[in-house]
Amino acid sequence: MDFLHHPSQAQNGSPNLPMEIFLMILDQLVGTRNGTLHVAYPPSDPITKTLRALTLVSRATYLSASRYLYTHCIYLDTVTRFTHFRRTLGLPIPPSHPCALPYGQARRNDELFKNAHSNQHMTSVFLSPQRTPQCDPAPMARLSHVTSFFSVIGPTLVRLVMDLQPIYAPYSEVEALVSHIPAHNLFASMTSLEELVCSFDTLDYFSQTPPPNLKRWAVTMQGETPNMLSFASNIASLETLMFLRSPKMTSESVDDIFDAFSDFGAERLAPLDLVLVDVSANHGTPRGTRDWTDEDAVRIWEVNVPKSYYGDEDDLILCDGWIWENAVRGTLWESEKVRMKSSSEVRRLVEQVLADTM
Repeated sequence: MDFLHHPSQAQNGSPNLPMEIFLMILDQLVGTRNGTLHVAYPPSDPITKTLRALTLVSRATYLSASRYLYTHCIYLDTVTRFTHFRRTLGLPIPPSHPCALPYGQARRNDELFKNAHSNQHMTSVFLSPQRTPQCDPAPMARLSHVTSFFSVIGPTLVRLVMDLQPIYAPYSEVEALVSHIPAHNLFASMTSLEELVCSFDTLDYFSQTPPPNLKRWAVTMQGETPNMLSFASNIASLETLMFLRSPKMTSESVDDIFDAFSDFGAERLAPLDLVLVDVSANHGTPRGTRDWTDEDAVRIWEVNVPKSYYGDEDDLILCDGWIWENAVRGTLWESEKVRMKSSSEVRRLVEQVLADTM
């Protein structure tokens, strides 16, 4: 990487390339051909490795490369990575913890970290702290670790993909947390959050106050629940709600959805797009479903998740994985979808088919 330095500038570490060109190169590095940006690139990705290498070249390249690294590469898929990152943020790690630094070992360079304004560039995060065999003997992440983590980076987050299923959350800890909701609400500080993809159990812990400016929300919950609809209907800015279709969906389910959003932002310019995720064979209009009108507060859409050639996957596992994969890639919200047909549209199609066969 010596080409970044001019011999006469070696002492102050100034890049030989003009900063505008260097930043343009970094923009091209993290960009994609279709314009979508990953929520986070994994540590094994060449983009992450390149940015990491650039932070080690000099102070000048560290300042720029670390900003891109924190913006595009916070990929916390194991409890070890999650704990290490919490340590980087300055959150307390018990000395007895396997991920704690030995006494006397050098920690982060606080001056460089501050000069890079690292915290304000943490706008996009993937969190799913699995405890893999490689993490042993590190213990499972706890719910309190999650709340303290987001209390630090929550204000700057714009996109968040969060799986809380690997979290250790004993009943006593959940009860203690819920009883202090004003102080520990996960979303209270996320005033900039626009996109949220979360696991179905998130609302078991944090259902009181949703992110106030959220635009797109996907949850790996199968079917709508009163808790979910209440949470969503309290977000005036919400444009898209996505979840897994219930195999027991009925016309009453559709009515419940419409009722939940009947007073949903009378001044909104467009209705809420509610997107159901399932394989093609499971989609369809429930018998007796209401007709759509131009005044509806909700539009219901269907996404068809592709199956393999053999088609032997479990539909629920397949669709759940599809949401997570596309969420991290940043392609979830642009996925192709079709509008659910109303009952009258279905009847017209059936009548047309019958007429054509006579």
